[in-house]
Amino acid sequence: MDNIINMNNLLFYVHFSRENQLNPHIIYQLEKLKTVFSEVFFISNSPLTSDDKRLLEDKKLFTYFLQRYHVDNDFSAWADGMREIGFENLKKYDSVTLMNDSSFGPIFNFHSLFKEMNSKEGDFWGLTNMRAQELELSENQEKVLLPDYIQTYFISFKKKLILSTAFEKFWSNVQPLTEPKEVLMNYEARLTTYFKELGFKASLVFDTRKESLKEMTAEDFSRFNLSANLEHGVPFLKVEAFAIGALNSTLPTTIEYIKQVTSYPTHLIVDYMTWFDYPDRPYMLNDKMIQVGGVKKYENDVKIGIHLHVFYKDLLKHFVNLFDQYVGSYDLYITTDTDESKSIIENALIGKVNVKSVLVVGKVGRDVLPWMKIHKQLSKYDIAGHFHTKKSQENLWIVGESWRTDIEKQLIEPAKQIFEEFQTHPQVGLIIPDVSAYYQSNFGPLLTDEEKLWNHMADLWTSTDFVSDKGLRKQDSYVMSFGTMVWYRPDALDNLLSLEIGEKIPQEPLPNNSILHAFERLLVYVAWGNNYDFRIAHSVSYNGFWGNSSPSLALRQLLRDGEDLTNLIVKDETLKVNLWKALRLRDIIALFLAKMKYIIQTKRHKD
Repeated sequence: MDNIINMNNLLFYVHFSRENQLNPHIIYQLEKLKTVFSEVFFISNSPLTSDDKRLLEDKKLFTYFLQRYHVDNDFSAWADGMREIGFENLKKYDSVTLMNDSSFGPIFNFHSLFKEMNSKEGDFWGLTNMRAQELELSENQEKVLLPDYIQTYFISFKKKLILSTAFEKFWSNVQPLTEPKEVLMNYEARLTTYFKELGFKASLVFDTRKESLKEMTAEDFSRFNLSANLEHGVPFLKVEAFAIGALNSTLPTTIEYIKQVTSYPTHLIVDYMTWFDYPDRPYMLNDKMIQVGGVKKYENDVKIGIHLHVFYKDLLKHFVNLFDQYVGSYDLYITTDTDESKSIIENALIGKVNVKSVLVVGKVGRDVLPWMKIHKQLSKYDIAGHFHTKKSQENLWIVGESWRTDIEKQLIEPAKQIFEEFQTHPQVGLIIPDVSAYYQSNFGPLLTDEEKLWNHMADLWTSTDFVSDKGLRKQDSYVMSFGTMVWYRPDALDNLLSLEIGEKIPQEPLPNNSILHAFERLLVYVAWGNNYDFRIAHSVSYNGFWGNSSPSLALRQLLRDGEDLTNLIVKDETLKVNLWKALRLRDIIALFLAKMKYIIQTKRHKD
């Protein structure tokens, strides 16, 4: 491929950030655009830091630069750039392209597409268009009909049009309007009609007027149909489309498709949308996965503090041995329930100089309240870990055993790899384990149960002071550490761990909708509220068929072949539980009888 298209192409690129940041996906975009455009006029509608401007300069990502401090619209920014270069000087270019930073990409080979579109008949072209529509001008429902038009997040003009007096006339009359409807009506929608009425021809990469609106909630394909854009080879995908379609069941598939058939680094989408939108969208989770396994030779030079809550004392040495083997240098803070337990722990750990304290905290609050009580001691470390002697008394032995083992394989054995992740990615403040094997093959928390936790979650959230103003969203399910064991930067969770919640914790046995269960679900979101992202440590070889079978496995525990699910809809909670137990017992008995029948038949065959 040629280093640059053999044409004299100018790009006017408008940048805007409410946080006054130059995000990595913008740098990537400009680097790719360099192979197409001989000159780039970078216009920023928000203040750039000296470091960000220096980065652009060092990478030679612009030829001209304009800093604007008044935010009005892209059209006035483009017009200001044209006036600065001069309309006579624009005539020396073979093409003039206008673009803003509202999209990710290029997803596909933009170099080839640009050459193809410039070789086609026509005087200007764009990526997508909007159909004719009615625009409501005011509250009295006055409307105006807008014709179909090329969307101006990307639009390119060829030589013939640039040389025309119409080009200069249109752009020299652009005013700094701030009302979006005025900008749409006077500039974006008018531009296409203005030049077409003068005899200039337009072309499109994806003419959406020919497409079906099936399953679309609005007619804007650039924002409401990512799939169609990919199908038609549109190289730039609107940022808003990922927010609007965040919960669309096809979006995770879309991200995986981009990974498989293009070279675009999808983590640029995920990293930006974490802050633009929300941190746990389903399409993000694979990009937030760390594949862990094996022992790293990496020697950390960070201070590590570990909290271990010991309730089941038979697991004490097991955890300490794991820390010694895999963590390296660390300080250990232990909490436990009684003075008797403290004495047993201290005797078991005689001579271990890295044990900084053994604190008796009582029997209330499981591992969470002890963690909160020890948090101040852990706040002086670069990275802290929270662990407890996990068992699952409510389930069969294998459930708790496999659950704890999964956490050990995902968080403790690869500890040095996890520490390296923290050092390599300063924005990461929390690392949680992947969902355990038990919950991969069985249904996890149900939305009916999660609903009961919302008031506790909202109460904790509103009681917590955050650096930035972010809102917690009520959801059917939450990304969390099943078992509450994590590695974290103390700053990421400081405001949550500093709360006083002791009086709100009920006595054992805990109900499933306690404040401790709400606390468990908040860790990822509190870290995000404190401007930290999270990662998921994954090591166990699960496959998709586990997840696919889970709903059916759960359903089969409630009904057998020929039974109607509606017969099992009951209001009384006690009756539900008893019915659940009875049906599970029936399944176990049926399985036992089938097995005995097989044994008898086999024995008869041998005889």
